[in-house]
Amino acid sequence: MITPTPREELLAGSRTVMPVLIGTIPFGFVCGVATVAAGMTALQGIALSVLSFSGIAQLIAAQLIAAGSPVIVTVAAAFVVSLRFLMYSAALAPHLAHLPLRWRLGLSYVMTDQSFVTGVRHFEAPGDRSQRHWHFTGAAATLYVTWQAAVILGALAGAAVPASWSLDFAVVLSFIALLVPAVRTRTDLAVAIVAGAVALAAAGLPYRLALVAASIAGIAAGMSIELGRERRP
Repeated sequence: MITPTPREELLAGSRTVMPVLIGTIPFGFVCGVATVAAGMTALQGIALSVLSFSGIAQLIAAQLIAAGSPVIVTVAAAFVVSLRFLMYSAALAPHLAHLPLRWRLGLSYVMTDQSFVTGVRHFEAPGDRSQRHWHFTGAAATLYVTWQAAVILGALAGAAVPASWSLDFAVVLSFIALLVPAVRTRTDLAVAIVAGAVALAAAGLPYRLALVAASIAGIAAGMSIELGRERRP
């Protein structure tokens, strides 16, 4: 079997995420618009995107700022919904442990839900894995450039986008597209059900805390199931 070159893996990774960009572009545009609608300047909205590079965290931060939430609540909400990256990192660590620290730091910065899903699938496929970090890099870099371009366009457009366009649907579609193929085990399904139920039950909480509560409940459910499974003889 011929081992792909780094360039071939890089381009393959970029091609793999091309279909995902259909949801990424409007999602990024919505996040850019949301930051300006929340009272930020276009530059502040773009800076938030570059520094955090997390669509859901950016959107939550914008919503909480618009709602006048305390800074500590905004930071805590963004932190909680970003805890999933700890699990992503743990899953990818065995495949990237051989890389120098600078490589791992760079890949951790550009990792997203989409690049994680495509990366895990590729790493777990049979064959030579020596150059597969280039595939992950190609996917992550493509998503990063596309996302930032979409956010910049949204931030510059700002309030000029009519509310009647209802672009919020792009956010929901993006995460549904990620969720469905990711639910592969009973634990995954249980986490999704618990998080969804808590999000609905907590929908009336102030400061948009329903998503925070749902995230914590989902993480707790997943950890409880896995711990219970490990304790079984």
